Amino acid sequence: MQGDRIYQLGITADLTTTNHWSYLGPDGTTWNGYVLSDTKPVLFSYSGQRFDWVPSLAADFPSPLREEVVGGRTLWSTEIELKQGVEWSDGTDVTADDFVFTAHVARDLQLTGNWPSIVDPEFFDHAEALDPYTLKIYFTKRPGLARWQFGLAFMPVLSRAYWEPVVAEARQAGDITEQQRVLYAHVPEGEPSAGGFVFDRWEQGAYAEKDRNEGFYFTGSVVTLYANGAYGEVKPGAYEFSAYGTPEGEKALEFTVGPFADSAIYSIYGSQDATVLALKKGDIDFMLNPLGLSKGLQQQLQGEDGLTTIENPSSGVRYLGFNFRKPPMDDRAFREAVATLIDKEFLTETVLQGVAIPVYTMVPEGNTAWHNGDVPMIGRGMSRAERVARAVELLKGAGFTWEVEPRMSDDGAFMEERGEGLRMPNGEPVPPMSLIAPSAGYDPLRSTFAIWIERWMNEVGIPLRADLTGFNLIVDKVFTQQDFDMWILGWGLTLFPDYLETFFHSRYSGLEGRNAGGYSNPEYDRLADDFLAETDVDAAREQVFRMQQFLAEDLPYVVLFTTPIVETFRSDRIDFPYTEILGGLQESAGLTSLVTFR
Repeated sequence: MQGDRIYQLGITADLTTTNHWSYLGPDGTTWNGYVLSDTKPVLFSYSGQRFDWVPSLAADFPSPLREEVVGGRTLWSTEIELKQGVEWSDGTDVTADDFVFTAHVARDLQLTGNWPSIVDPEFFDHAEALDPYTLKIYFTKRPGLARWQFGLAFMPVLSRAYWEPVVAEARQAGDITEQQRVLYAHVPEGEPSAGGFVFDRWEQGAYAEKDRNEGFYFTGSVVTLYANGAYGEVKPGAYEFSAYGTPEGEKALEFTVGPFADSAIYSIYGSQDATVLALKKGDIDFMLNPLGLSKGLQQQLQGEDGLTTIENPSSGVRYLGFNFRKPPMDDRAFREAVATLIDKEFLTETVLQGVAIPVYTMVPEGNTAWHNGDVPMIGRGMSRAERVARAVELLKGAGFTWEVEPRMSDDGAFMEERGEGLRMPNGEPVPPMSLIAPSAGYDPLRSTFAIWIERWMNEVGIPLRADLTGFNLIVDKVFTQQDFDMWILGWGLTLFPDYLETFFHSRYSGLEGRNAGGYSNPEYDRLADDFLAETDVDAAREQVFRMQQFLAEDLPYVVLFTTPIVETFRSDRIDFPYTEILGGLQESAGLTSLVTFR
């Protein structure tokens, strides 16, 4: 541990890997992302607070895409100049070879999870280092925004010198699945970083630690956002960059890049209550949690000296997913009946007292450029009796039958007849099903939804049991084993909504893919493919609106709710250059390279 300026953060679930290949593969949890952030370089990134698309490792914007014939094939290419002087923490230069190596490993080993949406084999052909600081990328077809500017351009670059022998060993392991397993299983002790921090250690169940990268290239850079929309960035004696207008006039934001902390320690607590207690006692400076603080936890911190509470719109959603490989989840009428029976407004407004907000589409309202507020809102405004009647109508219309059909009292106050003996259209009984969801200790909001969903389903004869369990167990069952019926989890979402393709295109329905439910609809696949190929922002927006409409009707997920992100930090010890940001400070993992100390 270095120095005295230790940024103390609290998290409520343990890591599952420190291997970046695995983190973007089968271990894509929020908790891994918090700790592994700020350690890998990327060609391009988003600016602080305003999310302008700006160069990072790249020296400037890429050259325009152009067609050329390579080895008898027509490909699309672009060139990118890299900044010189960026070093790994072992003192060696970050070069174009590192990018080429990373992208080719993802391509050749057919890496799973998020990798196919970053290095998409449908578009990416290969990359070349024309010299140490000039990169040329080739695509098999003209890539759209989702696969170039907001996909491959954001790929974390890993050190070729460190990983090449590991990858060589993995390639000897057998079939492609075994090669992936060997790569994902490697524990990267001593791996160099080119970010603000170097990963140091992980004591399972206790804490993880990162130390400041003393050679971080961007330390001392000054970033300025101007009121006129311009962006400026300068490191005296190294580089100067501006875009999106003339950098002049009123400054909306200006800050200097650190890191200013000597180390960042992520203490692992067993529950949100324990993490909040640590914040209250001063053991930690900031609590990282994709859910933010619930109303009850906010109340525990009210009036405490040295704390500041902030609120921001969320960049994530919580949802219920179906396993399409098992009937009756593959029946649209069944899914619509489930969606109709779930009274989101009752749960969010009455049971949860307004700490959650009901939602009906995957793109959060706070992401104003891409949110479609006109999608079908199934069940909204219905009384309990109307919901039950509509669910019965849907199921009967699809050929489901009951031994005892469910019926509510005329005033909708109670069930006069609970549904019993529900049978599928083929005459077989609807099998007992489980709904796996986080426990109350991890997330009382999702556990509350699960308990009420169990109740509402059972009332109409759908034999569903809520199974409240650990977060990492759910991730393993859903994304690694695909051993489940229904599940409730959440996604932290990117600004550019290419996840609408990654989560729901049939190509990602294999083991460790992001389409864990196995949703497969050729019409939706075509919409998603068109979106991937789109190069115009306005046209892409129209396609995203259509995709949201389709998903709201076909229901691979029942999108449940979101929450305003309420966060509290120890303002008597630390400060941030800005606190207003979509998704809250946790969206940027607590701004570890920007936090300053009082």
